[in-house]
Amino acid sequence: MENIKKDVWLSIHSTQCFEGCDQEEINLVTAARLYRRNGKYYIAYDESEITGLEGTRTTLKLDGKTVSMIRTGTCPSEMLFLENQRHVGLYQTPMGMSVTISTHTSRIRNTIGENGGELAIDYTVEVDHNLAGSHHFELTVATQPM
Repeated sequence: MENIKKDVWLSIHSTQCFEGCDQEEINLVTAARLYRRNGKYYIAYDESEITGLEGTRTTLKLDGKTVSMIRTGTCPSEMLFLENQRHVGLYQTPMGMSVTISTHTSRIRNTIGENGGELAIDYTVEVDHNLAGSHHFELTVATQPM
C-alpha cells in the first residue's frame, strides 16, 4: 500500500452537551490535508475562531477503530478514542494550566479512505474526574469543495 498525500475538504459537525448548559453545536467546512503513511490515514487541518481554537493545528490519526486526535499550537492536547475504552490525558488551557481530561468512547464509525469518507465518534468527557458532558463528532472528507 503506497503512501499518498492530497488536499481535501472537511465538513465537521460537533454537538456538545455540558452539564447544566444548553447544547452547543459547531459546523465548519475547511481545507485539510489527507495522507496515508504505513497503512494509517491522517487528516490535518488548522482550527479557526469558530471552534475557539485559533492558532491550533489538529491531526487525526485513523487506524481502523482507533482514532487519535493530536492538537499542537495554542491548545496542545492528545485524545485517544477506541470503542468501549476510557483514555486519560492532559489538556493544556490557553491560560497555561493543565487539566486531566478523560474520554470514554461508546461508538466509532470510520469509512475514510484515499477518496474521502466519514468519521463519527460518540463519547463522554470527564474533567478532573467529574463528568463534564457528552459529545458527538462527525467529519466528512471530500476531494471536491462542498
